[in-house]
Amino acid sequence: MRPNESDRPLVDVPDRIKWEQMRLPAALRRLNPRASLLYSPALGAPLTSPVPVVAHVHDLIPLMYPEQFSGPAGFYWKTLLPRCWKRARALTVSNMAVKRDIMRLLDVSPERIHVVPYYPDPSWRVHAQQLREQHLREDSIPDTLEVPEFLMIASHEARKNIELGIQALADLRLRHGIPARLVCIGGQTEHTEVLKSIATELDVAESLEFPGYLPQQEITRRLLRSTALLFVSRYEGYGMPPQEAQSIGVPVVLSDIPCHKEVYADRERISQLPLELQFAPPMTDTGNHRKLADHMQRLVTDAQWREQLSRHGIAYSGTFSSRRTASSLLEAFEAALR
Repeated sequence: MRPNESDRPLVDVPDRIKWEQMRLPAALRRLNPRASLLYSPALGAPLTSPVPVVAHVHDLIPLMYPEQFSGPAGFYWKTLLPRCWKRARALTVSNMAVKRDIMRLLDVSPERIHVVPYYPDPSWRVHAQQLREQHLREDSIPDTLEVPEFLMIASHEARKNIELGIQALADLRLRHGIPARLVCIGGQTEHTEVLKSIATELDVAESLEFPGYLPQQEITRRLLRSTALLFVSRYEGYGMPPQEAQSIGVPVVLSDIPCHKEVYADRERISQLPLELQFAPPMTDTGNHRKLADHMQRLVTDAQWREQLSRHGIAYSGTFSSRRTASSLLEAFEAALR
């Protein structure tokens, strides 16, 4: 259902609240008796609805980092959204880590929360194949760069822990003698200046790039020529960039936070892989830049390990599919209607 007749984006918090809490329920009442259930796949849902509501919770960032939200946005994210979620007939989440967070922070019973896994957008593989074919014709994607290049794909906020990548970059040069580059793709914020200051202090500013947001095809091109993707957030609801990178054969290094262990080190999924690929990607704790630098050093110097990580990623990402997601979502709908 569109937010309004002209399909105009919801521009601010009051606009969103008016749609979710007033206009959407009114539209549902006009649809009766044809409407049987409302699914809200993103953000809010009505507090009151003429039909059962199933709401999706991607993460609990506002409750984990409440200091980041204030004013009307603070009311929406920290007060209204949790109330909507608690009032819903059922909730869907992408993994067990988020389910446990909801049970702990919102006191929702486990039988009301259904895991509906995400899956990588197939367009990443399409773009990667197109670029590889173009490379064969034009040599447009070098197989190796003169200087190893690592990517981080994240908005510039403290939770994303980009500073750990910068510290590891400096340690990689100082302790292992390997000069490398780090490209930090994502929206720039006030925190960007903090990151630049850290890079200057560690004498690696010339080895960093902050290109801001980039189109998907350009991100794919940069991923394909990179040594690996570093994704070392302090908290995530899921973490899609590593799954997208794995789907096109790019090695990833992850922080060992709960959702990454649930999504990328699931024993049941790993057991479905060929025996030689039954392992999890390298992980590091969120404060250990030396361990991250050690992973980076091995990725640069051990081509066989890098190739094995590439094959693992393609195989592991293949255990996620739209069919499995649809089946899990249908089970959540049926439980809500029961």
